[in-house]
Amino acid sequence: MAAGAGAEVMSPVAAPAGAGGGRAAGYTFRTAAEWAEFGAVLDLAYGGHPHSPAHSAVVGAVFEPKRSLVACYGGRPCATLAGYALEMTLPGGPSPVAGIGYVAVAPPHRRRGLMRELLRRALTALHEERAEPVAVLHSTEPGIYGRFGFGSASRAVEVSVPTEARAFAGEVDTAGLTLDVVSPEEARAAVADVYCACLSQRPGLFRRDDAWQRRAVEDEPESRHGAGRLLCMVVSGPGGEPRGYALYRLRPAWQRSRPRYALSVREVFALDPAAYAFIWRSLLDTDLAGAVSAAARPVDDPLLALLDDPRSAAPTVRDQLYARAVDLDRALTARTYSAPVDVVLEVRDAMCPWNEGRWQLTAEADGGSHGAAACTRTGAAADLALTAREVGAVLLGGGSLVQLAHAGRVAELRPGALRAASAAFRHDPAPFCPMAF
Repeated sequence: MAAGAGAEVMSPVAAPAGAGGGRAAGYTFRTAAEWAEFGAVLDLAYGGHPHSPAHSAVVGAVFEPKRSLVACYGGRPCATLAGYALEMTLPGGPSPVAGIGYVAVAPPHRRRGLMRELLRRALTALHEERAEPVAVLHSTEPGIYGRFGFGSASRAVEVSVPTEARAFAGEVDTAGLTLDVVSPEEARAAVADVYCACLSQRPGLFRRDDAWQRRAVEDEPESRHGAGRLLCMVVSGPGGEPRGYALYRLRPAWQRSRPRYALSVREVFALDPAAYAFIWRSLLDTDLAGAVSAAARPVDDPLLALLDDPRSAAPTVRDQLYARAVDLDRALTARTYSAPVDVVLEVRDAMCPWNEGRWQLTAEADGGSHGAAACTRTGAAADLALTAREVGAVLLGGGSLVQLAHAGRVAELRPGALRAASAAFRHDPAPFCPMAF
């Protein structure tokens, strides 16, 4: 952000009802000083459940105060927005993106435009500094961020597989693979190596430095909810090199005097299909477990094709990562396209008005021989009309312009433009971001 840490500016946002004159009559906005000042706001906004000092230390290690904003009333923080500089895989390769998290407003200050003002300031700063062209976030509620131009860019599927339905549709050759179960700390290097090697597999994955890696394997006792400690299953190849891992925990449960432990998977990554199948085979064969569940897996997770009875997993799809173009031209040229595209987009964007207007996007399939895509302003007739929200929904390759058009959210102004553009924006495999920030 342009201002230094602790820099303070006045805002015209109205004060709470009954506030007097002078400084207490309005809100002030500044960059954050430290993670600790977020605590009081977050505790109130999320139900008064303070985190442990250990968790605060882990979260504080990835906190970037100069990119984070605080709204204050009467000198006290009352709303927050954390900003992160991330490198995320987009279709075609890695790109800088701006992560946004911990957007919270204390109850006495809700419905006063503070969230909108925090987001407006954050996005404007990114634009003015020509920083990251794309902003991404996870949302606690799906209906919040669409009005700010964020689109549902990836989806996740929740699964719960009864262990009696663990049969695979076919055999997978796992010869030479070995298995070990250790603590995440013992497997730290293996987890980091495998995850880094998998970064290019899917849009939505972001690079983890040491601090983010500690966040990924954090095992806060207060968050176990009756389950045991976090475990790490590591699969190695014939030479002992790590080929995959799973982070999971077991919660004791009994049914009619028989063990039906609940095995909850946090994340799974593997370098090849054999290692991936071996991990899931081993998880489903875990002694005492009655079901193996994962709250978030990719919508095209190979697990659903591995299972002979995928219906038993009761897959439930939900929204996951939200994205928006900070600068439309730079966002659309930060990625590649699955098919040739030459389309004029008429974009409406009240939150970032510099994106308003008509833009011509041209690209060859997967970058082609002429390099990156091009996106420039144009006076030509529009082929498609949409808002920033719809642009965000297809930015990572997971959304469908055709689906959005059938929902009345994209207008086709030139016959044939819709299907051609939709095919170009789609990416296989689907985007996925297993870790919130």
